[in-house]
Amino acid sequence: MVGICGIILVIVLLFFYLLNTARKKTPAPGAAGKKDYTPVYVSIADKPDSIMRGMDKFVREVQKTESAGDKWRWIPMLIFFAGVGLAAIDGLLLLLGYFSIVFTGGATLLWLASFIMARSLRKSDSHDFSPRYFGTKEILRTLRDDLKPGATFLGHLDLTGAMLQTKVARETKDTRDRTTQHFSDSWLSLKAKLYDGNVLRVSAVQKSKKRKSYWKRSRISGKSKLKPEKFKGSEQELKVRIVVNPAAYEIKPTPNFKRGQNIGKYTVAELSTDGGIINILAKSPFEDVGQEHILGFLKSAYSLLQRKVA
Repeated sequence: MVGICGIILVIVLLFFYLLNTARKKTPAPGAAGKKDYTPVYVSIADKPDSIMRGMDKFVREVQKTESAGDKWRWIPMLIFFAGVGLAAIDGLLLLLGYFSIVFTGGATLLWLASFIMARSLRKSDSHDFSPRYFGTKEILRTLRDDLKPGATFLGHLDLTGAMLQTKVARETKDTRDRTTQHFSDSWLSLKAKLYDGNVLRVSAVQKSKKRKSYWKRSRISGKSKLKPEKFKGSEQELKVRIVVNPAAYEIKPTPNFKRGQNIGKYTVAELSTDGGIINILAKSPFEDVGQEHILGFLKSAYSLLQRKVA
């Protein structure tokens, strides 16, 4: 009897541990680039307000679906305690002098079913939305007043993952024949015709590196051991292109915006103003850059333009 009670107690503790880990956890702050976010791809080809309403609607639908799934979280616990009741019957029979494991066998099946269901509910949890999702909406809201009347945004928001195999730009090998994959994730692309006649293009790109797993032979034992893949860091790039309206502006160099200049979290890496078109490539060593830095950089880029006197 003592042995059966001990087994039941261990199973109860294991179940509550599993139930606790099955609850949705909020990842610790500061884990940008390492957290799992809801994969999202948004095609941007509409007026700003319509795009933002669609983004808000999508968030509500995901949250509604998850709330509906929360109603089933008590079912694994109910199944589990039904198994405890069956196991208790065998315990009672043992006290009366009858040895039986029939009900304990049924209880084991119920416990297994409750474990599987609890894990399935955990896997069905949606992840949080990336800060870039809401940051992009803020960029659209800020730029909408600068659009030409009736104009739309064109582009995309790709938050499906920065290190997918489809985003491998190239592979390199070092002197030890280890392969490093270089990823290029153009997660934001925007094109808009502005009220002042300029055409603005913005592209935000995350460049990441990952060394693939490889076999390494020990110098001492001579045995080979598989070394896991290793994340080698990332950087952000911002590409800005302004096709200038020659009737309204002329391009004037300024010491406040030049190659090598730090603008917020970005550094101007390349700058060209040939042919009445401003082309800028900016880089940032930070793992993530918020929408306020992108908007601040765009505002600074406009300092290269001087309005013509009518």
